[in-house]
Amino acid sequence: MSKMAIKISLTGAFSNYVGIIRKYTDLGIKEMKNKIESREFLAETDANDVGEMGKLKDLVNSLLKLKAKVEIFDSDRYAEGIFNYQQISYDEFMNSVDRLKEITEELQDCDDALSDEV
Repeated sequence: MSKMAIKISLTGAFSNYVGIIRKYTDLGIKEMKNKIESREFLAETDANDVGEMGKLKDLVNSLLKLKAKVEIFDSDRYAEGIFNYQQISYDEFMNSVDRLKEITEELQDCDDALSDEV
């Protein structure tokens, strides 16, 4: 299982970002502020879940529109639940989201075709 996560740096007042972050995460204001200031992951999701990846994509795009600096990280699990994160570009992130969506659609088409045969 792989995961995607983001860290952000704000270019404006924290209050400008609260609404967007709360829309896509379940974080309280204090927790949001602490994660941003301590450079922790603000949001993290399963990179194989098309719905969750779509939400992360929307969050990233919304933050970028507000001029936040967004760092995106990808990981593959190894050993005993330890995640090794590596920073990726926005383009790599978008390619991952698009590729996941295409794979999900292809799998659905195969399932539909198999259902029609039965």
